[in-house]
Amino acid sequence: MKTMKKSCLVLALAAAMPAVSYADATLYGSFRLGMFNTDGQSAALNDYASRIGLRGTVDLGLENTQGIFHWEQGLSLNSGALGGGRYASVGAKGNWGTVMGGKLDHPTYAYVGNVNEFAMSALPTGLDVGYVRNGSIPGAAGFRADRRIGNSLAYVTPTISGFEAMVVGVFGGEAPASSSLLGNSAQKDKTLDGYNLGAKYTIQDLTLAAAYGAVKSDKQLTGEFDIDSNLWGVSARYKWDNFRFATKYEQSKDKVANLKDKGYAINVGYELNGYGASLGYSTTKQDEADREKATSIELHRRMGNGVLAVGYVDYNSAAINKANSYKQFGNQRAIYADDTAYLTYRLQF
Repeated sequence: MKTMKKSCLVLALAAAMPAVSYADATLYGSFRLGMFNTDGQSAALNDYASRIGLRGTVDLGLENTQGIFHWEQGLSLNSGALGGGRYASVGAKGNWGTVMGGKLDHPTYAYVGNVNEFAMSALPTGLDVGYVRNGSIPGAAGFRADRRIGNSLAYVTPTISGFEAMVVGVFGGEAPASSSLLGNSAQKDKTLDGYNLGAKYTIQDLTLAAAYGAVKSDKQLTGEFDIDSNLWGVSARYKWDNFRFATKYEQSKDKVANLKDKGYAINVGYELNGYGASLGYSTTKQDEADREKATSIELHRRMGNGVLAVGYVDYNSAAINKANSYKQFGNQRAIYADDTAYLTYRLQF
């Protein structure tokens, strides 16, 4: 995402928060609006993941070490209001690496899961394996359990000869007692509710990555856990002139329901003189369930910091039926639970 340092917006924000004036701060944003036509629904002009953020560094008075901060908030072009918090972290970085804590992505997503980087829209064109709350019930949480996760403490190594590694721990504490009148009490949970580790290696235009993560929390009076899942995956990204290729394989296991979910995705993109196209295919297969598939095609025109895109996403019946069953949870993909054509416009600063 392109940014503009010391813009008028940064100065205005600095006036409202004087501390920013003592930092090397960058204000950035992405305003996104699209017309979506989903089978069985009326066409809708919707915001699609607009956001505004602030990131920067602060002098700590230490050699080879700076303080860092990052904040990103969603916003709606239809309501004109800020939405939910996306990212928020604070930490320090130097030639020894980076330490940060807050709400951030884990390596199973940052290194492996996020391979759909060629599409210009935010429509969820891919399918993810069930590494979310209670494993096989993604609608209950709405997001992967490795994306924008709070209570996270992470360390990222410096990049040495193309190699980088990241390790994250989640320290969520215990849930409060459900009802003291019924004699229920908060059960002491594992101090480490989740961990996630990964590594990637880049040589010229090829990047290879692998990651593993696990979550285990919400201990009950019986001693069992409501959440007990793990996930591993590998990915590859390659760039050759104007052509780009990315692929991933992921496998998760929900130990509570004793279900496995595995899948892969392939994305290709090409861009020349601001004109581009991308193709995507993803599929997942859960134990005792039909295979889900999604195919996407998109054309785009890049105009400086703006992008105009038109595309179509085709889901098979298994993916449509599953997404429809999750509408009650507000799952993002369930908003477009059937085949969808779209025209989107995005401005970034």
